[in-house]
Amino acid sequence: MRDTCPFHSPIAEVVPTDACLGVPGIPQSATGQTALFSGVNAPAYCGRHINAFPPKVLRDLLDSYSVFKVFTERGLRATFINAYRDRFFVEMPRNRYKPSASTVAVMSGGLMFRTIDDLLAGEAVYHDICGAGLVAAGYAVPWQEPEQAGASAARVAAQNDFSMFEYFLTDHIGHRQDEQVAVECLQNLDRYLGAAVAGVDLNETLVVISSDHGNIEDLRSNVHTLNPVPTILLGCGRAEVAKKIRNLTDIMPAIYDLLGFQVALPGRE
Repeated sequence: MRDTCPFHSPIAEVVPTDACLGVPGIPQSATGQTALFSGVNAPAYCGRHINAFPPKVLRDLLDSYSVFKVFTERGLRATFINAYRDRFFVEMPRNRYKPSASTVAVMSGGLMFRTIDDLLAGEAVYHDICGAGLVAAGYAVPWQEPEQAGASAARVAAQNDFSMFEYFLTDHIGHRQDEQVAVECLQNLDRYLGAAVAGVDLNETLVVISSDHGNIEDLRSNVHTLNPVPTILLGCGRAEVAKKIRNLTDIMPAIYDLLGFQVALPGRE
């Protein structure tokens, strides 16, 4: 898969995107997500790939350069579509919650987090798309078909200049190496993305689908892969953006270029 070539069609561009970023070892979540959300080569900055939750050095990078901070500083509307459980809002102020890279990125822009009430109002999506985790935890929420969740995501996107949804079950399930569960996961994701794309105006909207590392595409291994990740681009400006993407750090700067502004980032001067 490392020799995968770009794919072009009348409606989409797919760019094989390097997640290793010139640093030996297997790509990991904390550094990969920081690179994706900021445009800074986080593994090179730290000298290694870092898994799970971002340490202070990565939180500081996100505080300064995350896409949410960049957009809000320019007066643009940015939002995170994911809904958070009630516990987050209790434990976070007490420093009992270990934030992910996405959570730190959202906080860097001073943005509000979406709640279960937002989910019930069709203004948010839970991280597993259908809400199974909430039902299992005792929340009185209805099961959502992926198409319903996709429609909610499209509705939120229409109200903002930049919207992001994070889905990480593909990573969790890839580690389990269960092919049947993996297929079901990817089918749900496909249905969700199909509805989200169908719900936005592609003449005015660019949809970007990418990942911080590979995993579920190769169930022979229970660890992350060295494969390039597919960055899928649909909608306006897709060809222009596709030409500028080679690795994870290129995605956000390419989006900024499309919007007509540039951001000074460490390692990209």
